[in-house]
Amino acid sequence: MGDVNPPAPPALCQLAEISDFHLFVSTTFDSLLTRAINETRFEGEPRARDLWFSPNQSTAELQEHAKPPRDDETVVFRLFGKGSSTPSYALHDEDVLEWLHTLLTDTARLPEWLVYRLKESPMLFLGCQLSDWVGRLLTRMTSRNRLSLTNKPFFIVGESIARYPGLTAFYRTFAGGARVQVLEEDPVAFVGELHARWVKSRPAPVAAGRQPLTPASEHRKGGIFISYVREDADAARRLCDALTTIGGDVWLDEQRLQPGYLWEEEILTSIRRDVGLFLPMISKHTEERDEGYVFKEWREAVERAKGIPPGGRRFIVPIVIDAEYDGNPARYRQVPEAFGASHWGRAPGGEPDGQLTSALKDAIRDTRRKEPR
Repeated sequence: MGDVNPPAPPALCQLAEISDFHLFVSTTFDSLLTRAINETRFEGEPRARDLWFSPNQSTAELQEHAKPPRDDETVVFRLFGKGSSTPSYALHDEDVLEWLHTLLTDTARLPEWLVYRLKESPMLFLGCQLSDWVGRLLTRMTSRNRLSLTNKPFFIVGESIARYPGLTAFYRTFAGGARVQVLEEDPVAFVGELHARWVKSRPAPVAAGRQPLTPASEHRKGGIFISYVREDADAARRLCDALTTIGGDVWLDEQRLQPGYLWEEEILTSIRRDVGLFLPMISKHTEERDEGYVFKEWREAVERAKGIPPGGRRFIVPIVIDAEYDGNPARYRQVPEAFGASHWGRAPGGEPDGQLTSALKDAIRDTRRKEPR
């Protein structure tokens, strides 16, 4: 493999260019997909995280792989090992059987964060050589429930499926067409069409003479940052509208981040230096999360608040958006202890009540008075 060192095929490069994909699970042990991602996304720099599973991994490898990736990090996980001079990869059918036996008997395990992603996320099996029972096992291993009970969507694309009519019949009988969709098509052609549609769906480049939106770091420091999970996006928009009405300069990430920005650094830098008010939206959805980018935003805000003198201006204003909130913050266990030092505001469904509106008006005026001129 080292002597041949083939370039990444064009179809892999097209797939790698679709930046909405952050987690790839490869059923081959070569490094072509990782190389394609580094070439198309990172100008050849080895920034994609390359992980693999093997029944006899070292303790150091297990510890490294157990670290959850950042939300903006691209990961390639090679399910059947990594090509190397030692037999730590699955080469033929018996090897695949041993790999699956190891996973099913819990002799060795996949990282917990990966298991969570596989079971919670929609799955696209693209060009995988899925034999009948391997296909059944992999789809079941990536679902929390029986396939006949799950509502999770699976999309399976490949020409090899036609060789196993029993597998297709199994999906149609026990998984339902709405949840498991099988497309017997050349995966290269599928990737080409997927890539073309992705390119077409992206926002058009800024025309000559027009100015792009200003990055957050260039906005004045009186800005307000709303921190929320995606499930609360509608409430965040309503809160944004309410704040704008009372004269707030609100940064809602969907409005100000241009495609192509290094969005994680843009957001964290703004929280660290620029925004004047940080409004974490607390809800049943944040409570349901075990991990997520929103918690990085909260930690960054807490660190910045440590540099504000006691009795100084308010920086963090926690806001509960659940209509049934009873005034007891202890019910929200995912919230940092530092938020407990602040008075929590109420905004059911994103609509701030009178007390919160008044407090935010005062906080906005206070922040602007203290801006350097």
